Amino acid sequence: MSEWRRDAEVAPKPTDGVHVRRYPPHELVRVNLYVDGDFYRGVARASYEAEDGRLAYDLLLWPGPGESPSGWYWFDESRMRRRVYAGAGGGL
Repeated sequence: MSEWRRDAEVAPKPTDGVHVRRYPPHELVRVNLYVDGDFYRGVARASYEAEDGRLAYDLLLWPGPGESPSGWYWFDESRMRRRVYAGAGGGL
């Protein structure tokens, strides 16, 4: 198993005063990750940078948003694969 397949770490929701960046439909950020040993594909709805410099993404995960652990996760290159499609429009 490669390094990026380890489970992603849950991040806290941003607190008041933290700048949260919302992603519009034309700015698609896709993230693949494992949560509790299961693989998910997702898109970022928003992000914020913590005081320690770590980046957190609010991810809408598939196979199904109602069945998947969508929420905030710390970005970690060793645990996730991220692709940014600026100007790509909606779609997964």
